[in-house]
Amino acid sequence: MTNSIGPQGDLPRYHQISNILVERIEKGRYAIGDLLPTEQDLCGEFEVSRYTIREALRRLTDAGLVRRRQGSGSQVVANKAPANFVHSMRSLSELFQYASDTVFKITKIEMLVPEPEVKPYLGDSGDEPWLYVEGVRLAADGRSPIAFSRVFVNREFEGIVPDLPGVSGTIFRLIEERYGVVVENVEQEIQAEPMGKYAAKLLDSSTRIWAVRVIRRYFGSDRKILQISVNYHPADRFSYSMQLRREGTKGWV
Repeated sequence: MTNSIGPQGDLPRYHQISNILVERIEKGRYAIGDLLPTEQDLCGEFEVSRYTIREALRRLTDAGLVRRRQGSGSQVVANKAPANFVHSMRSLSELFQYASDTVFKITKIEMLVPEPEVKPYLGDSGDEPWLYVEGVRLAADGRSPIAFSRVFVNREFEGIVPDLPGVSGTIFRLIEERYGVVVENVEQEIQAEPMGKYAAKLLDSSTRIWAVRVIRRYFGSDRKILQISVNYHPADRFSYSMQLRREGTKGWV
């Protein structure tokens, strides 16, 4: 019988399965030192392909929960992900999941004209006021800082302000729900730069550590910019994982 997925059915199948396996590890069903069921057994349980299972196990490996060895299977090495944060994203569904797995603690909400370094990302509206939201992205425990985040929202959507304090999930999902627009694609740019003093203080980091700056631009229909986020991650405890496929091949399972 197929394992029940519950409320996470909108996620890719491999992501759903990895979440189930993580829960089993955390609850002790698979203890440290144990081997997970074989790929064949997991394929049978979840009624999916071997490729899907390998993708699920890759997520557990990236999280530092299991160690995979050729011919030996997957061994549990931790029952809780280490402090190093691995961000893996291949779809908007995974971006939604990233937000639901973390906590955004907002510290500032105001209208402002973006500074010169941000304006080039805003197109023709760079000289106009934008709704600015600033805060710290925390791990699911609500204590461990992951990133210092600065979000610029098209002022057309400033009506979301009353809903921002205590918001769960992503700001762009809030925009979608309130205004009936849809984020059709996201462009991302990753760059390394010295960690600023203000960000370092909020992230319990050091100004000697470099920051991984991740800028995302969220587009609606007709390439309209809905929001831009600028996220600063301490380079010593952050890594980004992605996979590429050759154009013209079949999509991911």
